[in-house]
Amino acid sequence: MRKGADVLSKWVGEAERQLKLLFEEAQRNQPSIIFFDEIDGLAPVRSSKQEQIHNSIVSTLLALMDGLDSRGQVVLIGATNRIDAIDGALRRPGRFDREFNFPLPGCEARAEILDIHTRKWKQPPSKELKMELAASCVGYCGADLKALCTEAAIHAFREKYPQVYTSDDKYLIDVDSVKVEKYHFIEAMSTITPASQRGSIVHSRPLSLVVAPCLQRHLQKSMNHISDIFPPLTVSSELTKLSILSYGSAIPLVYRPRLLLCGGDGSGLDHLGPAILHELEKFPVHSLGLPSLLSDPSAKTSEEAVVHIFSEARRTTPSILYIPQFNLWWDNAYEQLRAVLLTLLEELPSDLPILLLGTSSSSLAELDGNPYSVFPQRSVYQLDKPSIEDRSLFFDGLIEAALSVLLEAMTKKSKEPKSLPELPKVPKVASGPKVSELKAKVEAEQHAIRRLRMCLRDVCNRILYDKRFSAFHYPVTDEDAPNYRSIIQNPMDVATLLQRVDSGQYLTCSAFVQDVDLIVTNAKVDHVTCHSLRPTMANACQKATVTNRGFTPILATEHCMERETYRAYNGDDYNGARIVSRACELRDAVHGMLSQMDPALVAYCDKIAAQGGPAHMPDDLGLPPAVPVVQLGTSTRASARLRNVQPEADLQSYEALKRPKKNADTAPAAEDKSQASDSVQMKPSQTLEVKEINCERDEPTLGDGKQQETSTEANGSQDTIMSDGEISTQAESVKKVLVERTGNYGIPELERLYSRIMKGIFESRVGDDDDPKPSVLEFLLKFAEDDANFSSL
Repeated sequence: MRKGADVLSKWVGEAERQLKLLFEEAQRNQPSIIFFDEIDGLAPVRSSKQEQIHNSIVSTLLALMDGLDSRGQVVLIGATNRIDAIDGALRRPGRFDREFNFPLPGCEARAEILDIHTRKWKQPPSKELKMELAASCVGYCGADLKALCTEAAIHAFREKYPQVYTSDDKYLIDVDSVKVEKYHFIEAMSTITPASQRGSIVHSRPLSLVVAPCLQRHLQKSMNHISDIFPPLTVSSELTKLSILSYGSAIPLVYRPRLLLCGGDGSGLDHLGPAILHELEKFPVHSLGLPSLLSDPSAKTSEEAVVHIFSEARRTTPSILYIPQFNLWWDNAYEQLRAVLLTLLEELPSDLPILLLGTSSSSLAELDGNPYSVFPQRSVYQLDKPSIEDRSLFFDGLIEAALSVLLEAMTKKSKEPKSLPELPKVPKVASGPKVSELKAKVEAEQHAIRRLRMCLRDVCNRILYDKRFSAFHYPVTDEDAPNYRSIIQNPMDVATLLQRVDSGQYLTCSAFVQDVDLIVTNAKVDHVTCHSLRPTMANACQKATVTNRGFTPILATEHCMERETYRAYNGDDYNGARIVSRACELRDAVHGMLSQMDPALVAYCDKIAAQGGPAHMPDDLGLPPAVPVVQLGTSTRASARLRNVQPEADLQSYEALKRPKKNADTAPAAEDKSQASDSVQMKPSQTLEVKEINCERDEPTLGDGKQQETSTEANGSQDTIMSDGEISTQAESVKKVLVERTGNYGIPELERLYSRIMKGIFESRVGDDDDPKPSVLEFLLKFAEDDANFSSL
């Protein structure tokens, strides 16, 4: 496996050489597979906009693929999610012979993906809920559905245990008791943007529950008409196989399938067109709208974009060509663009399964030119404004949604506890640090000391390879200076320093610097001592020779030997001063090397030494012994470690290992609950989805059909609980008034009326009573009788 851009290089010709080596290796090791992931980065479309280097790489790749005709057991595979960005020469037989298109999952596939991600839950959602979610998650890929399940589970957990987000303590919780409900998925959908909607426009969407009662009959008629002129994919493939086996050739099943949805303002074309595409989501959709033509990155002109879209539609048959707002398209298109569209439509074979679907807010007779050459009169479906039956169904759904949402809000409000219960906390165990923390600390300290040894070893090796400091490389032997150890009490040299570094005696740089300073001190003491003894030895020799008093000949001989020994290892005054100068130069060189070390490493090692040395794991826990560092070679140049270049493990911040991990984001639970309630209440499109609520559970029991009256004092008046029959009668009267007041209303006016009514219900708090149904119906009646509410629509 190789990424498409891995072969690219900054050197001219290097990418072509890497491609040749790759193909040669594949031929030597056959059977083999060459897989280019994101091949659009390696072989983009060759044009004047691209650099010349890409043209050369594409040409080399084409030549190598042509040379694999007799490859036999070498397979070349490429993958991309931008098929339009690949050079067209790659997409022909002999190179990439076959193309497999993996579209977004359909409704059934999305239901299976949801089932995969929720099957391990203790309380998984029902099959009906998964099918409903799959139908509403249009444009979601597998990753989006996984994120949806995760987000819904987080919402359910936050609602069940809000205490976790307001405290740093650890609690004993029962995760299996968390149940993900339908509204948790709805809240999660409002926070997720599908990947398909981030880079491009998705034209398909289902009918919203608000306008579904008005457009459902039009959708059903349109789908029946499409099924007649554009058979489903499974039926088409089966009949094609049978016709080939029976007659030797395919029998045409379609003849130029085209459909134009034509309607005036307020007919709901902006809802019906995407709803039809949603029903046909198994087929790839290619948009010919003006925004799509002008935003095509691979085309310079609109004509070129149209040609490209038609070629893609022919390649992915059966497919759909979608032209939204055909009347605007036809009025603004110039003659050349119209001619290109008509030519491409005529060149399509009559039996090619490509559905041409369009919408128009004006009739074709009002357009200039000859629009019937694109959509014949027989392929036009005329929409009208909502009828009385449609508006009656619309207001039925509105009243039912208002009552259901208020009842659901009251139910949730009654279930909410006034004070959050206290959760049992995890008992604190005072047994010291955890095994994982102790192990991490030991490993960090061992790594720090190991890195310190590597740096000090580099210093010693560089000094040993420097001939200026050869006098201090190795210990002074008795042959060179017999009385050296009697004068120097603590001898030190670079070889001894290196031995101590290897044995791990240095935990800090300061200890190493002290021994380096000892070399300088020994050089000074040696020079001063021997210089002060020189007059004494001369006088002793003179007295022993002339008077022979006070000193025996043996003593004179010993002093003479010491004088000769001094001259042997330290020379005269000038040579002794040079040795002291070399020692000072050695110290300065070592200090300069150590100054290039990482300050964080030096500080961390000092901390380890201050606490008494590195920590150790107990014997029962067991830690694998540290692997000794093998010094493979040395160099006189400054090493990477001394140039402050980090090794494989990053130890710039050793305190990061001891930082306590925070439990989670401490978002207030009250704010989360308010957001959740708002998201549930302020979505009118989801109000009809709460039909499972039993509206009778909050009502008192009625016996023998008689009404039970309870006297309650509210604002000084006595309210009466209404029966189901009275509620239905009042709802019918309210609906009748609303239907009469909206006689000439279209889909946009009805949508605005729906949102205004629902907003008024929530703002007026009509559902604060024990039984909100009478107050809701009273509000609807007052709203319907007020002329000002309908004049502004």
